[in-house]
Amino acid sequence: MLEFRRILEFSSRVHSYLLSLYAFFVILFVLFLYFPVDERMMSIISIFQMVLGWTMFFEGAWIILSSLICSISSKVFVIKPIILTVLRIVIYFGISVGVDILNTLITRGFVYGN
Repeated sequence: MLEFRRILEFSSRVHSYLLSLYAFFVILFVLFLYFPVDERMMSIISIFQMVLGWTMFFEGAWIILSSLICSISSKVFVIKPIILTVLRIVIYFGISVGVDILNTLITRGFVYGN
């Protein structure tokens, strides 16, 4: 059971690194909205963001499921990885929505009404 908890903690650390990598690609995306770059580069950055987002989501689901399995099998509720994973996923979605709003404002502008 101790090995399983160590794997769980390592997976939680990897999830944090994925969030950091996603933040790096978000910064690149925002900078490339301001500076002129090739459209292919923007599409590559967008694809990387999408792949990292799905990877973060599935890794988070695995961590939560593994925490629940570990809690059931050891009869000690493992709460720390669950809370941290939910927090990282909320941060990911917040960054994602913020970048989408910024992208919409930069590319289409602000329109009030029809």
